[in-house]
Amino acid sequence: MFAKKGKAKNGKIGSEFVDGEKKDLAETFEGSLTNKYYIYVTLKDSSQRKAKILSCRLSKSYNGGKKTDSSYDYYVHFIDLDRRNDCWVTRRQIQPTTELYSEQKHHGKGAAIKKIETEENHEHEGCNEEDIERHREATKIKTIEKIKIGKLSCDTWYYSPYPKGFHNIEYLYICEFCLNFFLTQSEMDRHSKRCLHKHPPGEEIYRDEDNKVSMFEVDGKKNKVYGENLAYLAKLFLDHKTLWRDMEPFIFYVLCENDEEGSHIVGYFSKEKSQDDGKQRTPEGQNLSCILVLPCHQRKGYGKFLISFSYQLSIIEGKLGTPERPLSDLGKASYLSWWTQRIIEYINQMVENDKDFSLKSLSQTTGIIEKDILWTLEQKKLIKYYQGDIIICTDQKKLQQIYDECGKREFKIHSQDIHWVPHKPKWIAVEEPVYPKYNPTLHFCYQDQYN
Repeated sequence: MFAKKGKAKNGKIGSEFVDGEKKDLAETFEGSLTNKYYIYVTLKDSSQRKAKILSCRLSKSYNGGKKTDSSYDYYVHFIDLDRRNDCWVTRRQIQPTTELYSEQKHHGKGAAIKKIETEENHEHEGCNEEDIERHREATKIKTIEKIKIGKLSCDTWYYSPYPKGFHNIEYLYICEFCLNFFLTQSEMDRHSKRCLHKHPPGEEIYRDEDNKVSMFEVDGKKNKVYGENLAYLAKLFLDHKTLWRDMEPFIFYVLCENDEEGSHIVGYFSKEKSQDDGKQRTPEGQNLSCILVLPCHQRKGYGKFLISFSYQLSIIEGKLGTPERPLSDLGKASYLSWWTQRIIEYINQMVENDKDFSLKSLSQTTGIIEKDILWTLEQKKLIKYYQGDIIICTDQKKLQQIYDECGKREFKIHSQDIHWVPHKPKWIAVEEPVYPKYNPTLHFCYQDQYN
């Protein structure tokens, strides 16, 4: 059961909280608001949003005595918004209503999501709807509110299964070099004085002196602890990925900003390597498993940079690439933007040189599989089907308009500065001794030489 009770210790926030989705909070906790009705929450910009109360906990300002609805903080989910927006709010931010909460209003959307996840989501492969719902219940309430990594801090988005003792806290302090995590700033300060790392473990495979960034390749088999810490960190901001306990099959490509103090992590992507037996968990052609840019480093072009780098590695391997599904809403938007700009650049180049092109040539040049190209063209309404033929729009004015709507391009990757060799599985060859066969003719020949 996900409901938890207990007093706050070691920086833990509140003193008790309970999952109120299945029962009325007012019946469980003295004086608390009911969760049977919708509420409106006043946000920092003074706007109001419709929400549903999921849970409650005693406020830090509660000093004992009779409990009222103001004695609690409330964990709310905003209607029609992603779960990353769920948060704790005070009683003063809440305006109750008399509108009963109805599961049926959201049943259609939930059913559609379940269907998509069951059919397409790799993370739920082999799971039934009951397993998926149980997972949602267990991860519904994020238990770490904020992280501080290096000199920067940000709010978390989702639940992450950090080890016992690192939950129900306001801040989690993370070393930006080794990714070890601590409960207090003093623990973090002591660690910083002793930590010998100034960059992620592994090899630096790319450096851009102009933009002061580097890419490091970290093998999950050789750096298991770092891989686990990175997975814990990523799960705070990714809701659609499974956290694998086994780090060995994965390689992590960590993007860092460089300064005189070292290389500071800003994001990463991971991909699965071929195993020593030649087998893979994921279908062939997937060049990316997870991708993350920390919220405090977003809107700098790093997301597109990571996507572009994953395709650069695929080109070096001589393969076409595609990301692992499912994609989050932000991930889908980033890929759609990157694919669109790459496709338009190719089309413009062909038109300017007065050359014909096909879907196959477009795929081979960009490294994008044909399925992703077709989906992108359909989303941007740049393709038509007529009598079995595919017609792609080449109107440069329209293409330029769509290109500009996709935002700024990532800063250019200099492919000649990528120092990387594709991972190859270690085949175990069993060599049998070879014994020469006796050749009587050769023997007699030798005899004749001596006669």
